[in-house]
Amino acid sequence: MSVLSVIIPVYNAKDTIEKCISSVLNQTLDDIEIIVINDNSSDNTAKVLSKFNDNRLKIVNNEKNSGQGYTRNIGIEQSGGEFIGFVDNDDYIDNDYFEKMVDKLREENAQICVSLKIRNIVNGKIHPHLITPDNPKEIVFVERCAPWAKVIRRDFLIKNNIRFDLTRGEDIYPAFLEAYFADKITFIKNSAYNYNVRSNSISHKKTTKEDIKEFEVYEKIFDFIKDDKDKKQYLKLTEKKGMISFDFLYKRADKNIKGQVVEEYKRVFKKDPIKIYPYFKFIYRLKKLISFIRGIIYDKRG
Repeated sequence: MSVLSVIIPVYNAKDTIEKCISSVLNQTLDDIEIIVINDNSSDNTAKVLSKFNDNRLKIVNNEKNSGQGYTRNIGIEQSGGEFIGFVDNDDYIDNDYFEKMVDKLREENAQICVSLKIRNIVNGKIHPHLITPDNPKEIVFVERCAPWAKVIRRDFLIKNNIRFDLTRGEDIYPAFLEAYFADKITFIKNSAYNYNVRSNSISHKKTTKEDIKEFEVYEKIFDFIKDDKDKKQYLKLTEKKGMISFDFLYKRADKNIKGQVVEEYKRVFKKDPIKIYPYFKFIYRLKKLISFIRGIIYDKRG
């Protein structure tokens, strides 16, 4: 049994996957297994993967393209580590990233460790961001929803049946469940995940009718917490995350789609997003600016 299973879903990543995998193989934490799932790539990704010769590396090939949610779930099922971490195929990590995460999890006997430090890489330029852990559940669900920003105990995922959705916004519901079920959440800020922001990624494409289905995830959350004694706390967090989804979809939508984004938000949240959007946008952008400035200062301190 390995200490850590690192799951890397891969699709058409011939130009980035070598650096990604190398950054995991070169971790100071040596006792790892790396599960790379090739989601039926149509480029030369398979050829690049065949160059690696390391017994810690396991390559799985999907028979058809099935999406990140399905692919990550395969990784969870095939993992054997005490802990599970994720890396996306465009990205790479600092050499001591996983060692620091696992050490913190063991030191504090926590279920989840979150990286407070992310470096966004835009056209080769580094934009570091560092957030503060004011509310652990908000960090897990709202601020660091993505699986690649965390390391999680495998038995915690299995016990609570936490898996990724197979639809748009596949990581929102599992991030909510992580925040909901976790008794102890811890953090690191002295080693970074390096996130490659690509201009042709899903996050930069125009919003479609299919994308708007992301709001259906929030209906699942509302149904889950409807009788919960801490319902108020989770409603507040879900509304924060819902406005981030609204912002993401609305600003990338053409004029005729914008109205549909507004109506679907109204249907799910029972509120008019346009009335609260300007205030949210100001606060959200301000928080991002503060985390950017904090990240630059922290990076310079070394």
